[in-house]
Amino acid sequence: MAEYIVAMDPSTHADASAAQTAITSTGATISKTYSFSLTYKIEAEDAQRDAINGVLHIEDYGREAVITPTFNTNHLKMLCNDVGSSATAYNPSSTGSGEHIYLVDTGVNTTHAEFSGRTVNNLYTGFGSGTDFTDTDGHGTSMASLIIGANIGTAKDATLHNVRAMDSNPYTGTIGAMIDALDACLIHHNANTPSQTKPVVCCWTTAKNNLLDAKFSELEENNMIVICSSGNNAGDVDFYSPAGLDRVMTVGGHDANVKVGYFTATTGSNLGPEVDIFGMSENVSIINFSDNSAYTTANGTSVATAQIGGLALQYIDLYPSADARTIKSYLSSEGYVSGRGMALTFDANLLTATGQVEANLKKSIGVSPQVGDLQLSAVPSGLVLTVANGQSANVNVQINASASNVSVMNFSPVPPWATFANTGATIGTITVDTSSNMANVTVPGIYHFAVRGEVSGTVLVEEYSIGIYNSDVNELDTSNEYYYDSTNANYDQVVNFNATKE
Repeated sequence: MAEYIVAMDPSTHADASAAQTAITSTGATISKTYSFSLTYKIEAEDAQRDAINGVLHIEDYGREAVITPTFNTNHLKMLCNDVGSSATAYNPSSTGSGEHIYLVDTGVNTTHAEFSGRTVNNLYTGFGSGTDFTDTDGHGTSMASLIIGANIGTAKDATLHNVRAMDSNPYTGTIGAMIDALDACLIHHNANTPSQTKPVVCCWTTAKNNLLDAKFSELEENNMIVICSSGNNAGDVDFYSPAGLDRVMTVGGHDANVKVGYFTATTGSNLGPEVDIFGMSENVSIINFSDNSAYTTANGTSVATAQIGGLALQYIDLYPSADARTIKSYLSSEGYVSGRGMALTFDANLLTATGQVEANLKKSIGVSPQVGDLQLSAVPSGLVLTVANGQSANVNVQINASASNVSVMNFSPVPPWATFANTGATIGTITVDTSSNMANVTVPGIYHFAVRGEVSGTVLVEEYSIGIYNSDVNELDTSNEYYYDSTNANYDQVVNFNATKE
């Protein structure tokens, strides 16, 4: 007997009673009913689990979800300028008074002076039999300081709800604990002025997971705005949850020169159409987790995300009736300078700015041109070639003559049979070879990989697609899109790939 979380398909089951009957008729038992639509925690034998009709998503309740923090105090030497910097007070006119925000992270410790007089409510923890809210990592506490900190917080008078869904070192939690955590947020929201939008801040990414994505989308349906990090993989945000969802507000990072942030030689802000806004991610003042009165600085998309979470509260403070989509639309539009290749403006002194009001919120937000604003290649992105399983082929694409550092994005789960090489000053060659690597094992469908380059100091991304078929090119179903998961050495279907931004 094992525990699972199952989300039932509403197109199959007319109501909760029908969904529950479909589960219990197999001999499985329901141990918890979530606030989410037709979502249950169940106990079932393998045969009972497999016999349940009309399942939309199902996950092992205890399965570990490897979470990637987009800033980690365990790596201060790499990420932080740990020389004992001081923070200058940030005093906006809108402070989030009376507002609520949920921080889903490693917990929050309130011993640092930044939390003096601040309001932190311990809402949920998946540790210590539901009683241990302590942060032993520092990530959650640091993010909380950027939201409600007395000096460096962007919404210092808001109530922050501590939602501890992950542990430290390794930075992991179970699928069950995450769903339980999100459910706790939803229950609290619905019981406390559900008409007023409340942000849910997630300064982390994980590998794409359909069940998690479905529940994050459901939060938005209940007038909660999910604000999450794009991630620090210097790659395509589509491969990560919840960052690749259209229904969340995905935050990338840029530096003081309004360039997409590159934090080390191999890490930087993820990119893609799903990235809604870019925030300051370089040398941002945070608390020193090991010293209750000191500060340091950090880089990463998580610090940008925490700041944007506070700015969302500022907007709600000004417009209490604004719904999630209105808030997302406003912040995204104010943080984006229309026009291709136009110079962008950003007040790099976010933490020393004063007098924040709606008219100058945009001064605290900046973006870089997104995918498609400028072409890296003279050949449009899209399907560039089709190859039969067990065969090989190649195609040349024209590369912008001004582009430098052109390469396959190293973050991406690139299919092992697809390579890219510069074969001339303005020519790149895509080579596909399934004859020796994964021969006749490749799932027929459309595969994606991305190539990055720099043009005039701007990081650009070109996305290409490859079609794989078994015997007849006409059998290729272009609706079936896959990516190669290098972690598990298998193929996963892409969900919402290149979906239209709302």
